[in-house]
Amino acid sequence: MRLSLVLVLLGSGCAAARSGYVLLNAQRSVEKAVAAGAEKKAPYEYTLAVEYYQKACEENTYSDYGTSDKLAQSAIAWADRAVEATADADKDFGEDIVPEVREEKKPEEKKPNTLDQIDLDEL
Repeated sequence: MRLSLVLVLLGSGCAAARSGYVLLNAQRSVEKAVAAGAEKKAPYEYTLAVEYYQKACEENTYSDYGTSDKLAQSAIAWADRAVEATADADKDFGEDIVPEVREEKKPEEKKPNTLDQIDLDEL
């Protein structure tokens, strides 16, 4: 009886500790994505990582450690994808590519009509 009670207590403590550890890793992954510039270069992946992380933190406060753990792992995966997408964006569309500059045509200026320019006989 005592052994099962100790195992239950240790098991619940391990879930909380594991969830906290995974949450910390998720936070670091999201921070790494921010440092890589994923907010602008990979907004879809970055947004998913942030939302999964926030939901994982919320579930952790409700002591739903299993769900928190899964959500934090999803946050880590999306943050890693955001960093990869940022690296791909830099490689494919780097600073060295300059967009083509097109010269705009200026509209012809209309000359104002004055009475001197109008031939009243033609009307």
